[in-house]
Amino acid sequence: MYLKSVLQMGSLMLHFRNGATLVQQMRAAEPSDAIVLWDGTRIAHPAQRAGLLEAVQEIWLEHVYTGGFYRPADGDVIVDAGANIGLFAIYVARQNPRCRVIALEPFAENFQYLQANVARACPKNVTCHEVALGAGFGQGQMQAMGSRSLDHVLRCDANIGGGIAVIPLSGLLDLARAEEIDFLKVDIEGSEHDVFAAASPQLLSRCKRIAMEYHDRLVPGTLELLRSVLSPTHELTIRPSQMAGCGILLARRRSAAGERPTKASTIQS
Repeated sequence: MYLKSVLQMGSLMLHFRNGATLVQQMRAAEPSDAIVLWDGTRIAHPAQRAGLLEAVQEIWLEHVYTGGFYRPADGDVIVDAGANIGLFAIYVARQNPRCRVIALEPFAENFQYLQANVARACPKNVTCHEVALGAGFGQGQMQAMGSRSLDHVLRCDANIGGGIAVIPLSGLLDLARAEEIDFLKVDIEGSEHDVFAAASPQLLSRCKRIAMEYHDRLVPGTLELLRSVLSPTHELTIRPSQMAGCGILLARRRSAAGERPTKASTIQS
């Protein structure tokens, strides 16, 4: 654990202009309100909320969604569902300015930061939408589950009026104006269960690669459901995290039609 902390601090110093400040905040367990890239671009975060350094570690330093799995190519359509303040959308958009990124974030405070951060970092190839993914079209409300900017869950109710727009996976393809999605990143705090339960194999096969954080601890049975619905169309790799009941699922579309499903592999973290 000590060695991991040292490596994390060294990575912060290496990757960010304000790395020394980030290290101090990490050691003091204090919230961070921004990271500053070496070109001076500032990616801001709600000052009163925790979560920035954890997300930076996962997305920018450990590459939990993309490492050894995906790198954006010219013309790729990438969707970031659960974009938060834009860390992943900005990270992948700056890797290749000729890809197109659609970022979805339903929590109002995070969405304001997402829009501002994208405007500073990569306005030409990222578009932002204040919508949530769900089982179908409708309205929902976001409920805070903790003090971090990461901990908000979607509550859907047919009687909700004036809430956040909710769209299913089919609506996401329409929103992206694409026949296929080259890379779909999903971190939606348990809503992944209903989203993928409602999706047909034909619809799922239009996503070439999926990288998703699953949340069995929030919605028990989520991982088993994801295995069941995705394995006919995709090859799966499961990477459990150190926190019980969650981890990363990577899904790569099968190259040959009619290929028999194989058992998902599991990589222990």
